[in-house]
Amino acid sequence: MVEVLLFIVYAMLLAAIVLTLWSALRSLRQRDKSQRVVNNIPAAKIACGAALLLVVCLLLTFLLGGRSSMLINGLAYTHTFWIKAADMFINTTFVLVIVAVVGVVFGTSGINRRLK
Repeated sequence: MVEVLLFIVYAMLLAAIVLTLWSALRSLRQRDKSQRVVNNIPAAKIACGAALLLVVCLLLTFLLGGRSSMLINGLAYTHTFWIKAADMFINTTFVLVIVAVVGVVFGTSGINRRLK
């Protein structure tokens, strides 16, 4: 029974990844040049920068993630890949929240207007 549930979870994960990639590629193909700059804001550059930051951050936090075993419900958990994956998601969340807060502070402070 557990194998069936794991198969369903993996199938749904694969379907979600495929649908995400398909919709991203479809969105990029259907976007025209007028949507690159909206109200003098380089929306396309911001979107590409955010996607690049996410990928780089996920990669770096996975590579720098811990390898030490964890004690979960009294049992030692030593599967290195999943320990690193959990560290990756937690640390990436922290980094992206900090980047968002710095971006909001930068945008509302007026420093960007003085730099132009």
